[in-house]
Amino acid sequence: MMKRAILALAAAAAVLVTSGGAASAGPTRPTEPSLVGSAKLWRAAGDDIRFTFAAHGLGPDARGTFRVSHYLGTEGGWFSGKIDCLVVGGPVAVATGVITASSYPEFIGVRRGFTVYDHGRHDRLGYSWIFDPGNTESVPLCASNAPFETVESGNFRTVEWFPPDILP
Repeated sequence: MMKRAILALAAAAAVLVTSGGAASAGPTRPTEPSLVGSAKLWRAAGDDIRFTFAAHGLGPDARGTFRVSHYLGTEGGWFSGKIDCLVVGGPVAVATGVITASSYPEFIGVRRGFTVYDHGRHDRLGYSWIFDPGNTESVPLCASNAPFETVESGNFRTVEWFPPDILP
């Protein structure tokens, strides 16, 4: 009886393998855009600059979190917050979020922008405060700078998605 059960299972497995079984469905199509991952930026002076994103959704319906830290030795700071806008086109994502916690209290409530170019292990990143880091004015929804920074380690992953009635 046991031998017959083993043969039946082996036959069923062979049918699944040769017919493709559940694997033949192919990759699932995304149902929303996303930007996820963590990375450390490259700096010649040795600054420890890190960005982390977990963002999902389209436009102002996006949700998720971000975290940024920048230290050189013991000097520096961090902030984190909630994503409030995300748009992904091909390998480029633009997101904004409002800071909800920070080592600099004056940044709480400020919207910052981020741009990620997902290029495998050669990602790039930009952010809205490059020219005026101490500015406490918020940027508009889904607004940021070109991805000018180079990722030293880590990886970001962008997933493009638009509703079927927007793009062909």
